[in-house]
Order: sequence, then structure tokens, then C-alpha cells
Amino acid sequence: MEVLVRGVRGSIPVASVTTQRYGGNTTCVEVRLDEELLVIDAGSGIRALGEEIMTAGPVRLHLCFTHAHWDHLLGFPMFAPIFSPHTELHIHAPRTIGGSGIQAVLSGIMDRRYFPVKFESLPARITIHEFEPGESFSVGSAQVSTCPTVHPGGNVAYAITHDGWRFVFTGDHEWRPNATDALSRGVERFLEGATVALVDAQYTEDEYAVRQGWGHSAMDAWPQRAARAGVHTLLLSHHDPARSDEDVEALEDLVRRRFADLAVDIRMAAEGMRIGRWETGAVEVRHEPVPQKCQPFAMENTAQGVLAWLNSLTQELSRYADMGALLDRILLEGRRITSADAGTIFLAESGGLSFAYTQNDTLFPGSAASKYVYVNAVLPLDSSSVAGHVASTGKAVNIPDMYHIPASEPYRFNDAFDRKTGYRTVSTLTVPIFGQKGRILGVMQLINSMEDGKPRPFTTDMQMRVNLLAAQAGAALERGLMTQALLLRMLKMAELRDPRETGAHVQRVGAYAAEIYHRWAERRGVDPDELRYTKGKIRMAAMLHDVGKVGIPDAVLKKPGRLNDEELKIMRSHCVLGASLFADGSWDMDELVRDVILHHHQKWDGTGYTGSEDPPLAGEAIPLVARLVAVADVYDALCSRRCYKEAWSPEDAVATIRKDAGTHFDPEVVSCFEEIFETIEAIRARYPDEASEQHAS
Repeated sequence: MEVLVRGVRGSIPVASVTTQRYGGNTTCVEVRLDEELLVIDAGSGIRALGEEIMTAGPVRLHLCFTHAHWDHLLGFPMFAPIFSPHTELHIHAPRTIGGSGIQAVLSGIMDRRYFPVKFESLPARITIHEFEPGESFSVGSAQVSTCPTVHPGGNVAYAITHDGWRFVFTGDHEWRPNATDALSRGVERFLEGATVALVDAQYTEDEYAVRQGWGHSAMDAWPQRAARAGVHTLLLSHHDPARSDEDVEALEDLVRRRFADLAVDIRMAAEGMRIGRWETGAVEVRHEPVPQKCQPFAMENTAQGVLAWLNSLTQELSRYADMGALLDRILLEGRRITSADAGTIFLAESGGLSFAYTQNDTLFPGSAASKYVYVNAVLPLDSSSVAGHVASTGKAVNIPDMYHIPASEPYRFNDAFDRKTGYRTVSTLTVPIFGQKGRILGVMQLINSMEDGKPRPFTTDMQMRVNLLAAQAGAALERGLMTQALLLRMLKMAELRDPRETGAHVQRVGAYAAEIYHRWAERRGVDPDELRYTKGKIRMAAMLHDVGKVGIPDAVLKKPGRLNDEELKIMRSHCVLGASLFADGSWDMDELVRDVILHHHQKWDGTGYTGSEDPPLAGEAIPLVARLVAVADVYDALCSRRCYKEAWSPEDAVATIRKDAGTHFDPEVVSCFEEIFETIEAIRARYPDEASEQHAS
């Protein structure tokens, strides 16, 4: 069984830039049950589901209604499958829904006064199944139970049991003060044994005080009842249409802190959340955001419009100190202003052009691109390739069709990538990126400007904008390179004290932690811009995880044998010593770095250490960034040769990480780590230890 949340708003759909994270569609829940499809309620979220269904050919599905209020019905007339004669639709609803049954309800909303097609004229093969609230029925091998709830006009909750777990969707329900009536007691019993419960929690306590009797619950009314019922995960839904993403997020934080002592995971429901069993075998809740595609760019073609864009871009790029995040943002902007499907940035390093960052909406959107970012490839700095030619001449090249480059040009197109992947490179725009005094920093190559789904040549206006972008990118990259150099020099000092803290090791740990965070954040539906910014900060902070070892005496730090208790205490103090270096708050990353250094030896079960007198933390009380670095650091240590051990195989290291999930490590972080293991291996290949390090004794 897999559940996909299609709509979480109450009362009315909302469409705004401030509601993109949690969604603006009204109630709709999709449940996949082996070969069966079950849908609960037909709020506006059902429209997109219908479009997806129609691409798969004939369909058989079950549509269950909780009650007849408008926000749970309004998507039905726009549900594409009802207009296909190949659709077999089974509608399930309480016998008394709307007072006279579901056919009368749907016929009413599709009356010709309100909609051009009558319910009775729909070509789909529709069968109506009515039941008394409290009765059960089967859909395939799944058991579907129902329960009446407290709501004006009536409402039924649904529970679906399949694949060894139970999902409860309450629909609308009001927990009245000191609720002891039969309906309320029945709802409490109905929650028992639920793995995940998706519930109506539209109001705060203050809001509910003036809206009693409106049929919706306060958020605080659910956690204790859910805990008593043994609910594992409680998803609060039916968000008020006036709430922004920031409002919902703040309320989630408030409720989670208020009920932190309860054995129930409390989250705000979000459009796009998926619930099911995956790699770990446990039921998980994930939030998969829509991949950040390049949107068509609209810039006012006036001097004022260009200046406004440049000013905004300059401020945006100044946020990023991490090179990976900065390259990601620059490339995304280049693709945005040209509607490019793909692109790559190369950096000039050691006499060649190193493959530094890539994006491709067609082949690998979102985090799927990460493993390609770490490809260790170098082009010669000459005119044999388009990118090399642009870097060596300092002049942009705009090619309408890469498969028809004039024979008079010195460069040629290597179509190996196209042949390997099936991708078709057509148009490219390649521009140089300069630093101060005309020093070439790199090259940005944009691929396939798209119009109506087809590649087109890059226009002269596009080239002008990209040249302006490259000028801003040059200044930003120089700042990023300087920050990176200073960071690596600080780490080199630590390496001089402890040869195990190599540059390759800290690069790997930083990259591992950043990519694990990327997958974790995608699951949670973190805004793509915020994801990129935080990912960059985590990469830099993670690299500093053991910098405190500069304060450990050589007699302890370099002792070849086992440490005694006193020596072990001294060694563990590196966490406190390192954290003290970032105590004044003068750098905007100080707090994040302190969290990494001080807490990366904490353990999920509370048996870790910080080297201070403070008691150890456990579970989610450990800062997320430290939980990420804990997995990254241990994995890299296991896979690295040391004077006291041989390098483990990646398979053995992963098995140990997996075994220690729930004791040493955060289980969700371990799950994210395993999901991106191809990227982890690409990072190991990108930052190998030198031979002398690998065979140190």
C-alpha cells in the first residue's frame, strides 16, 4: 500500500507563491493497493490525479466520499476519467450523505445551471456503493473500515488495512471540549492501531475558541489521543486557506515542541507527501517536491529591467559561500534566462577544464543529478572541444546544431554522451567566465534552449543576458574560491597535527553530508532555493568536524596503541575545543559549525559524547547537521586504511551503518544515505586518498 496526499487545504483552494510547499489544493488522498486504485474525496487535488490517470489508458478505480461539503466535492466535475467510456468507477459513500445519497449530491453539483455536462450523461461506467457509517467493505485484498465523526451534516472516516499496516483518514471532525459523546469515543477507538493517521486540525486553540461548532478540530486536540491509540505518525491537515507556508511550518514546530514527550511523530500534512514501505521495510512518510525545472524567463527588455535583474542577481549570488551551491545557482540562472534544458560549468584548474557542475531536466532532475556532479573528468585547454576553445580564446560560441558544425571550425562535437544516454544535444551556447585582470575561471555551456518542447537556437538576446550573468558569476566565483582556499588551509593545519585528517577525507565527509541532506530535504519538501543554500553551508561546516584536534597533545593524538581512560577523555575534548573556535558568532555559519563539531559524536540512543560535562543528547534533540556528519564520518573512516586497520569494503561499511541505525545513527538519515549510495561512491572516486596516505603505517 502506498498513499499519496493530493490536497490538504480546508474550505477553498488557494494559489499563491506562499503556499507552494504545503500546497493549495483541497482534500484528496490517493491510495495504491497492488492492482487497485482507491481515492478518498474529490477536492481540487483530484484534477491533477485525473490527468495522470488518463495517460495510462483504461482505468478501474474506487472513489470514496467522506461527506458532501463543497471543498471535498469541487474537483469531481474536473476529474478527467469520468469523461472516458473506458473508465470503471466505483463510488463509495454513506447512504445518507448530503441527506439524500451521493447520486443526488453529484447530480446537484453537475446541474446544467452550474456545469455543462450532467452527471447522468457521463460516459464512464459508474457503480454506486452505499453503506451505513461503521460498516466495512473490501477493495481487492485491502480491508476498508468506516466510522462516523462529529461534523455538521455528518462525515465518515476511512481506515485502510493492507500490506501489514493501517492508514486512517478522518475527513472533517471536531473534538469538542471534554468530548465524551458516543461519536467522539468511536473516533478514539477507530484510531487504535493506526500506523499513520491523517486528521482534520484546521484551528489553533485560540481560533477554535471562537469557531466551536464549525466542525473542525484544534491541533492540540489530537496528539495525546493519537498517542493513547498507539498511532505512530500523526499528520495534521485541512490547513486554513489563510495560512502561508511559513505559518504552517511555525505551527508544526510549536505543536512538535509542545508534545515532544509523546511517542508519536507529529507533522503537518503537505501536498505531495508519500506514505509507504520502501528500502527499510518500515512505513515512512516522505515529501517529494516537484523537481526545480527551468521556467521561461521574462525580463523587461529595457535598461531599467536589465539593471533590476542584475541587482537582484548580485544580491542572490552574494548569499553563497560554498562553491557547489554557488555553481548550482549560477547554472540554474543561466538555464532560466535561456529556457535551456541542460547545462554544465567547467572550471579552469591545473592546465585543464574540470567538470564542475551539471544539470539536465530531461535525464536527471532534482537530486538524481548529484552523482554526475562528482564525475572526475578534465578537458584539455585547447580548441579540440567547444568548451576548451571558449576557455582558450575567451570568446563565446553559439552553435545552432552540434551535429552540423562547419568543417572550418577547429572544434568538434563528442557525441559519446548522447549515444550512451539517448539524449539529443542540438543547440549550445558556451561563454567564458572571467575573474579579475581577465583571468579565465571557467566556462558555462548551456544546452538546448526549449520552445514548445523542442530545442531551438539560442538568440542574440539570450547571449547578451548570459554574458551579463557570466560577469556577475566571475566575481561570485572568485569570492567562493577564496573562501574555499581559506577553509582548506585551516584544514591543512589540522592535517599537519593529525595526518588522518587529510584534505581528501574532509572533502568526502563534507560532500557526503551535503548530499545526504539534499535527499532528506527533498523528502521533507524543503523549498529548492533554501535547500541549495543550506546544503552549501552543511558541506562547509561538515569539513570542519574534527578541527578541534589541533588542541590535542601529540602524545594522545598520535599514540599508536589503545588510549587509556584519561587519554580517551583528553581525545574526546576535541569536540569542545573545536566548538570554542566558533563561539563568537562573527560568521553567519558559526552556529552550524559549532553544532557539527560539538555533536557529531552523539548517538541516536543517547550514549554518545561531546567531551563536556553536559549529558549526551538523543534522537532528534541532536542537531540534524550532526546526525548527517555522524553517518558521513563513520562511513568514510570505515572505508579508509589506517595504521590500526585495513580499509573496509563499501558493502561491509554500509552493512555496519545499517545495523547501527536506531542506536548510533538516525534511521531516516541512514535511509537517505542508502538511497543516494551511487552518489556516495561517485564522491569517493572524485576525492581519492593519495597512495602514500592509503598505505600509511
